[in-house]
Amino acid sequence: MVAHDKSQDRYFPSKRDAWIAGVMWGSLLISVIGGIIPLAVPGNSWLEAMLVVAVLIVMDGLMLWVLYGTGYWVTRDLLLIRCGPLSFRMPLADIESITPMRSFLSSPACSIDRLNIVYGISRQNLMISPADQPGFLFAILQQSPFLVMLHDGVRKKTNSSPLAVEPTI
Repeated sequence: MVAHDKSQDRYFPSKRDAWIAGVMWGSLLISVIGGIIPLAVPGNSWLEAMLVVAVLIVMDGLMLWVLYGTGYWVTRDLLLIRCGPLSFRMPLADIESITPMRSFLSSPACSIDRLNIVYGISRQNLMISPADQPGFLFAILQQSPFLVMLHDGVRKKTNSSPLAVEPTI
C-alpha cells in the first residue's frame, strides 16, 4: 500500500452568507433564552430543566458545527465533503461536471452561491459552496486530468469538446 502524500491536499472552507449565519445565530439565541426560562420558573423539576438545557446545547452545537465545520478537501483522487457531522467521499474520477448555480435547496453548503457537481453513473447531484470557487475548480483540474474547463464550469473530457481550454496558472 502506497502512503498518501497529504501535502498535495487542498482545503476550501464553505462560503457563509451573512443571512444564513444570522438565521443560525438568531436560532441559537432563541434556544438559549428558551432554555433559561425553565430554569427561572419556580416549581419546575431541575431534572426536566437540565434535560431541556442538554438538548438545546446539543442542537446549538450541531448548528455551529454545520456553520463553521463545512468545508471541502481536494485530494489526489477524492473530493471529501464535510458538513458538521456529515461527510461524503466522492472519487474525482466519478465527476461528470461542475457548474455554478444559485439554490436554496438543502446541501452541504452555507451559501446560495454554489457549485453543482454531477457525478456517478446515475448522475447524482451535490451542491457545495467553496468560498474560493475559482481556486477550488483549479485544484480539481490539477488532480483530474480527465476534466477540462468549459466557460465557467468543468466537464469530463470528450473527443467532441472543441471549447475546452487548458487551465492557466
